[in-house]
Amino acid sequence: MTSKHILTLLLMALLAVTLAACGDDEPTPTAALEAQSVAATDTPAPPTNTPLPPTATPLPAAATNTPTPAASASNSFAAPDAVLNSYRTRGQFLITTTRQDATTAVQEMALEGAFVRTDSAYGSDESFLMTIKEDESVESVAIYKIGEWVSARSQEDEWITVGRDNAGLFTAMSDLFTGFVDQFVLEQDDAQNLGEESVGGQPATHYRIDDIDIFQRMAQMVPDSQEVIESVTMDVWVAKEGNYILKYSIQSEVSNVKETDASGAEVTVIQTVNWSYEIHDVNGDITIELPADAPQPGVVVIPGFAEGAFPLPEGGTLAANMIGMPEITSQLSQDELVQFYTDAFAALGWTFAGDFGFYEVKKGDVSFSMFIDVGENGKGRAQIFAEQ
Repeated sequence: MTSKHILTLLLMALLAVTLAACGDDEPTPTAALEAQSVAATDTPAPPTNTPLPPTATPLPAAATNTPTPAASASNSFAAPDAVLNSYRTRGQFLITTTRQDATTAVQEMALEGAFVRTDSAYGSDESFLMTIKEDESVESVAIYKIGEWVSARSQEDEWITVGRDNAGLFTAMSDLFTGFVDQFVLEQDDAQNLGEESVGGQPATHYRIDDIDIFQRMAQMVPDSQEVIESVTMDVWVAKEGNYILKYSIQSEVSNVKETDASGAEVTVIQTVNWSYEIHDVNGDITIELPADAPQPGVVVIPGFAEGAFPLPEGGTLAANMIGMPEITSQLSQDELVQFYTDAFAALGWTFAGDFGFYEVKKGDVSFSMFIDVGENGKGRAQIFAEQ
């Protein structure tokens, strides 16, 4: 197993659990916000200092050595977005690999997000930023769900804007830190109740779980795996008011992990996992807005043409499709649409050349590509590909 294997397995398991619980589509807009499952649809981000779980609070004198059953922890929790008006989130998934020569390598996924309840048909505005760091590489993606639109910024600072009804992929990404936790708690029969504590000023009940078998199952590690989970501790804080997961913290150490070194030889390493998530700024004054460099939702930009100036056939429409690309629908046949653009671009001084549906459109230093085929309505359709 390489040093990336545990990370990959955990993230795959995490995504699978999340999608099974939540689906991968944006909920159909309704006037009233319905209660949802435990996985909130917003996301987390890196705490400035990921705290270790607090020392267990002593149980009352009458308690025996048997851990107090976590009765309320075994029930379904409320989704934060069903019981709160606004909040921010932060989380971190960190793997540290220690090699036999004592050198280390760090892989990190960090998220930060926000949720604000609104009067829109979708019930909320949301945002999150995900950053992945490994060695010298840093990649990030930012997503904003505002009103009826979702805008996403890639690592290359390119923006994609789609209708919120088509934002299933982006929604799934933002659930990575939430869907997994409920599975841990729901499968626990012996979570320890460590009493009431305050988390960010919010009263909460603290539960602790020390079950290696659960961790192996969620990481999809087979029983005869050569990797050995030496320890795992999960602390969960459940808000007293609202019954939602306010915070969790997971620490684990795995030994005998296989890795290929620089020479190509297989070696064994030790990996430690630190995973944390927290809701904060509960019901605070939060506003979610697009950054200044983001294109306005609903505005389709085509190189070389001002807004509203791109030629369209009679009855044709221009809009962003479900992956954010400009798409033209028409009442013409495919051949008629090709002829329309052959004539229209020539009249405007552009070249239009190609075959088999693929065309290059150019004027001076400005160019883009078009793909013309038949749409779902049986009529000609054109999709535009352009580097921003």
